[in-house]
Amino acid sequence: MKVPGRLQNFLTQALGQSLTVELMEKLAGRVIPNYDLHRQTGFPPQIPVPQRDAAQVIVRDMARQGQLLRFTEVLIEVERDGIMGRSVAVRFLPRLISEIGALGFVYKEEYGQFVEGGEKGRTRGWGVLQEGWTYEFSFLRMDIAGNSRLVRKYPKAEVLKAYADLRELLAGIVERRDGRIWHWEGDGGIAAFLFGAKNVQAVLAGMEMLLEMFMYNLFRCTFSGDLHVRLAVHTGPCAFLGNFKEIRSDTLRRLETLESRCAAPDSLIVSPGVYSDMGTKLETFFRPVSEHNSLYQYTLGWE
Repeated sequence: MKVPGRLQNFLTQALGQSLTVELMEKLAGRVIPNYDLHRQTGFPPQIPVPQRDAAQVIVRDMARQGQLLRFTEVLIEVERDGIMGRSVAVRFLPRLISEIGALGFVYKEEYGQFVEGGEKGRTRGWGVLQEGWTYEFSFLRMDIAGNSRLVRKYPKAEVLKAYADLRELLAGIVERRDGRIWHWEGDGGIAAFLFGAKNVQAVLAGMEMLLEMFMYNLFRCTFSGDLHVRLAVHTGPCAFLGNFKEIRSDTLRRLETLESRCAAPDSLIVSPGVYSDMGTKLETFFRPVSEHNSLYQYTLGWE
């Protein structure tokens, strides 16, 4: 993200007029590990760094490393919670948040993070992930069952229209929960969740997709029979890359195995790490998979 000089100036003023040099360096270290202000400014260790110089250099370094939003999040956190039992007032903080908002980002208090705002221009990295960095995600994978049979049986245009409908349904469900569609292959795709209760959000998205499939088959499907999907949720580390095909991830490989080998049509499979994080209310909707004792399955049912 290109950082406007205006925003850097506001942040420099906020630091210089609100924080001691020692506190600036401490907060910078939360974002850039082992941050050394004397090394970065060139001042000898025995000479105190002037407050304005400290603020300018820290802001410069944050901008260069693409960490300005993260550093602003730290300032918001410190003003809200204080530090080491002391309250801290950061000047111009509302103005800083407003300036960042003008760049297309919104601060989510429930996550303590900035993410892309608005309905348009959404990216797979929420506008804030760093290329090549590894993050802990929760992934939802969906595949349309019987793709080969459908392609042989129905006209190509009709199949493509149905698949586009399902992609639109999934994208809407995922993005309402601050997730992102990471990949789509025509007959299925992968969605990623990163913030807050990400495992719960991924599971709820999968459950909602099954309900939407029931409604789609009832009112919109043009095929002579119903469309069926398999869904799986798995959590774990994964590198973020702009080109999805270049990602090599054990987490994604395990997700594919869960969906393709363990999930039945019209069901959602979750891995143990996801299940243990769902909470007792959601757990009541899932049952152990008899062939795979550590996995749990949800199917849409009526009472």
